[in-house]
Amino acid sequence: MQMDVLYVGDYKLQVNQYYAGADSFQVFQRKVRDYEPLLEALNGVSAVDVTHMDSAAAIEEFPRSVNSLQEYDALILSDLTRGTLEPHFDPDSIPGPNLLKIIRRFVEDGGGLLYCGGWMTFQGYQGTGNWAGTPVEKVLPVEIRPVYDDRFERPEGGKIKLTNMDHELVAPLDPDALPVVYGYNVTGELKQGATSLATVDGNHLLAVGEFGQGRTVAYASDPGDKWGFDMMEWDGYADFWVRALEWATSD
Repeated sequence: MQMDVLYVGDYKLQVNQYYAGADSFQVFQRKVRDYEPLLEALNGVSAVDVTHMDSAAAIEEFPRSVNSLQEYDALILSDLTRGTLEPHFDPDSIPGPNLLKIIRRFVEDGGGLLYCGGWMTFQGYQGTGNWAGTPVEKVLPVEIRPVYDDRFERPEGGKIKLTNMDHELVAPLDPDALPVVYGYNVTGELKQGATSLATVDGNHLLAVGEFGQGRTVAYASDPGDKWGFDMMEWDGYADFWVRALEWATSD
């Protein structure tokens, strides 16, 4: 059965600021395509059809209705700020649909959500993500702590500990062959009815839950560059993400 997935985020523009005496100027440096590892892995699976939307495009192109979003079976949000999907100071954007409520309704009506961490999700870098208290947080299996910065760097590598080997998402994994993570978002409490499948340093790294008729998977680290360098090289990388999406979209 074909699975249609909308993947939003994991994209930045790097701009350098130069100072020359009394003058300063910015120079566009490069596009940072952090989405490539996960997109490539999923595109290598014939049963998965992924549409990637970068963060800049999402401001105007993210589906503006529940029906439009329901053209997809699952949604991936990764390293994406809350502000990207909220109205900006553009007279043409207000009044307009509340995209965060559309995501909540999408899940409530049976859609699957894979929510990944990073510097721009959960609360993120200096609160830039700012997802605490949103309609999207309502559907997640873990709480997002309303703090200034919820990142925790682990440059030496943090060991993943599986906490529920009976669950189908992690049952095939070898606990002794898991990658390490080089950082993560410190989550809040596990919500009632949700299940924690893996931790790092006692923090919920991987958790699953249900909301209405839909299912959500929260992974509190990067699926790609920076925190996920080791994970990208892991033999089980593609299979793991496909299983996560299959679980999120199953009845």
